[in-house]
Amino acid sequence: MFNRRSLLKASGAGLLAAGLPLSFGASANPLVSGKLKFLFVFAGGGWDTTRVFASEFSNGNVDMEPDAERATSGDLRWVSHWSRPSVDAFMRAYASEIAIVNGMMVRSISHEICTLIAMTGTTASGAPDWPAILGAAKQADYILPHLVLSGPSFPGDLGVAVARTGSTGQLEGLVSGDLFASLDVPVSGPNPAAEAVMDRYLARRVEAKALGARSPAEIRLTSDLNRSFDQARRLKEMQYLLSLSAAGDLASQGAVAIEALSMGVSRCATVAHYGGDTGWDTHADNDAQQTVLWEQLFSGLTQIMLTLEATPGEEAASLAEETAVVVLSEMGRTPQLNGFNGKDHWPYTSAMVIAPGVRGGQVYGAFDKQFYGVPVDTTTAETDEDNGQILSAEALGATLLALADIDPNEHIQGVDPLMGMLL
Repeated sequence: MFNRRSLLKASGAGLLAAGLPLSFGASANPLVSGKLKFLFVFAGGGWDTTRVFASEFSNGNVDMEPDAERATSGDLRWVSHWSRPSVDAFMRAYASEIAIVNGMMVRSISHEICTLIAMTGTTASGAPDWPAILGAAKQADYILPHLVLSGPSFPGDLGVAVARTGSTGQLEGLVSGDLFASLDVPVSGPNPAAEAVMDRYLARRVEAKALGARSPAEIRLTSDLNRSFDQARRLKEMQYLLSLSAAGDLASQGAVAIEALSMGVSRCATVAHYGGDTGWDTHADNDAQQTVLWEQLFSGLTQIMLTLEATPGEEAASLAEETAVVVLSEMGRTPQLNGFNGKDHWPYTSAMVIAPGVRGGQVYGAFDKQFYGVPVDTTTAETDEDNGQILSAEALGATLLALADIDPNEHIQGVDPLMGMLL
């Protein structure tokens, strides 16, 4: 069976040779496996990494922002600008916990394809994304293993583990029955007594169907159906305790997501910050638009982290000690400005991870002179242009799966997780 201990043992010689400590987080801290929760924050449209994550001031091929400067805290480096105070405040507050991943390849410059690759590691349309895999791995423990408030979601064949709240709280309305009041044609639902009879009848029918299943496919389908009815029953019981409606801003989405994580309703949640009609897709007037978006994003992230810290954990003192926060966008932007002072699509980007079990205070990966990603040694997570592996979206996904003690090879082949990034 896969576990981080066995994989770390296999790469132990490389870690020792690199002077890195051998620390098996999964054995020292049980939260760094099955109990770990995940909050994905998606910035849709393709962010300009040179405005925060990639401090390419010495690279003459990159148009850095006027008045920007490199900021550091220990080994963590980022781009500081007076118009983005929330970025600096966040970076300094969480410097020891932040892992920045630079030079991550997404293999395309199409929004749709890049989003698919960033979230699933493949262009196959039927593949489940990272949060669906993570949620499904513990789906018996959660009512809504992966809760999507906003942003992309690719359930694949794990749809039973994924639920969308709806942009206007449709899921909450379905659970409570309030949604029927807004229909064009009035619909009256059954009274509570009749509804209880219907629920019992359906439960018996589903159970009988499951007991009569014979083929592997039928067994799986009936098992998923049975689980779905059980999830619906449990969710209905919690309808007065849990809010599933959020405003569009990141802080509001984060509050609902964190409530679901803290109440044991979900293991994973996805929220998003698009920032208006064009979002991060700044083909013109790049700096003015990206500055506002970065400031909004990090202001929202600050509220998310403060809420996680103030929320009691399942086993730890706070939910922040039990939750991995993963911040990413589907693509980056070109290193140089175009004729409209904008930046176009670029197949290399960055990500940020804050998580128990992740070695924070570091920048992993890098960009070369052409602003392509530099290969890394997966054992040490240090750059290695001669023998390293391309740092790809697949590698980040494999690392998140390994962090949760899920064998990446069961979901993606030919890519090693960045074990040097994990404690």
